Amino acid sequence: MIPVDLTRVFTTNDAPSFSEEKALKHAVIELEAQLESIQQKLRQHQGALSAIRRLPCEVLGRIFCHALGAPAPLTALGREWLRRLSQVCRGWHEASLSEHQLWSSLAGERGTYEEVTTWLKRAGNLPKSLLLTMDKEYCDIDGTANSPAAKLLSDGLALDHLYLTCKRVGGVAQLIKHLSEISGTSTSPRPWDTLRSLGIDILDECDAFDDTYGRYIPPRDILSLIPPVKSLTVCLPSKEYAYEGYEYRFARDVPIGIPGAVLSGLTTFIFSCDWEGVHVLDMLQHCTNLEHLILLYNDPTVIDDAEGQRFPPGGITLPNLRSLELRHPSPQVEFLVYIVTPRLDTLSIQNDYSPLDESISTIKVFIERSEIEHTLSSFRLHNVPAQPSNFISLFDSMPALTQLTLQSVSLKEGFWYTLGKRQRIRQLERLEVLEAPVAQSHTIIKHIVEFLQARGRKKCDVTVSFPDPPISPYEERESLIAGAGNLEEFDIDLRVVRASETRISGVNIRTPYWFWNR
Repeated sequence: MIPVDLTRVFTTNDAPSFSEEKALKHAVIELEAQLESIQQKLRQHQGALSAIRRLPCEVLGRIFCHALGAPAPLTALGREWLRRLSQVCRGWHEASLSEHQLWSSLAGERGTYEEVTTWLKRAGNLPKSLLLTMDKEYCDIDGTANSPAAKLLSDGLALDHLYLTCKRVGGVAQLIKHLSEISGTSTSPRPWDTLRSLGIDILDECDAFDDTYGRYIPPRDILSLIPPVKSLTVCLPSKEYAYEGYEYRFARDVPIGIPGAVLSGLTTFIFSCDWEGVHVLDMLQHCTNLEHLILLYNDPTVIDDAEGQRFPPGGITLPNLRSLELRHPSPQVEFLVYIVTPRLDTLSIQNDYSPLDESISTIKVFIERSEIEHTLSSFRLHNVPAQPSNFISLFDSMPALTQLTLQSVSLKEGFWYTLGKRQRIRQLERLEVLEAPVAQSHTIIKHIVEFLQARGRKKCDVTVSFPDPPISPYEERESLIAGAGNLEEFDIDLRVVRASETRISGVNIRTPYWFWNR
């Protein structure tokens, strides 16, 4: 293109001629191309100065763990994301390989023995965890023996945690029977024999306790053959699925079948069941070394005359139990009538939104019988639709509390004032009031701070959350804190957050990922 002098266009306000306009458009195209090239080089230079390049491999590895939820077992999707992260560059590849925790837990739904073993070997000496979904039954013992699950648990790497999710009850029964039979013939311990923790979750989608051929498999055929472990999780299917068509009392009389020798060695026990009867009490009388207990037991622990002689009030002592969590217990808080826990320091009760008035007295008697008034340091309560009339009196039995969590608990206007006036729970170091009514957003914070200030200067971390919206904008939360009064003088650290940031009870006992994060 013949150069055109554009001086006249740039030094006057006159319209360009046809040739000048053509030259201007051509120049604009060239300048835009140059600008894009410069901007690309600028981004390249800025990227070279990025702080992420200076992060050590160890820090990058920890970031990858956080992003992927390690040490929870990686599913197929998680493994794909890890693969993509490791392919960004050589440094990220090295970071992923050097962070052994990324490879220590695996959900091996369909992996072969070689694939699972290769993956877990990258974890080095870290404890290894495996989640297996048993969704297949074999027609003979050879099929079971040659399955990837059987090979992993008999010939594979040593495992620390194993969680079996059972979609086919016959499949898990075959597997456990096979592993039990070969354990006595092996000269060296197998992975199945050296497990530290085991979870067995028989899903509701199972066809009751029948195998593919309609043969009944009682729970004890599965649970009586488990190896001795320190931590055990058992989730049984709902009675509507497990014993549909049977008589009403059938589930009540079915033995669970966990050996007493296994129960006596447990330090952690998680049990989920809605069958009527005294299954829990039957097992707990053997749990002399138990330290942590979580129960989801939706039906009352009904005690008839014959059972009452076996289980008198306070008849079961759990001498080492330190933490007890009851999920949806309101129909059978009476469970607490039968146990004594002299070393308990943490009690958590997740209600099912039913009135709690009658249960308060049961909890108080349990605390007094166990003589833990001065050692119970943490109490959590969840889902109480209306403040029980005798709620304040519960804290008379908890003078040593250092941590209190109230989530979705409806409190009367004068609750905190009365609590402070009676000088209760004055040793609190951490207070959480979660999912409080938005209508009380200003008053509840004011009352909490006044309650704490009445104790004098004592360190306390306070977290208050409200449903979202409207307590979400940063400015609104800051205004609530600013209006709470002088916090520094009394050493009070107050946080106001969205309810979703502090939800503590969202872990489903049937979801195995708590298994690696407890």
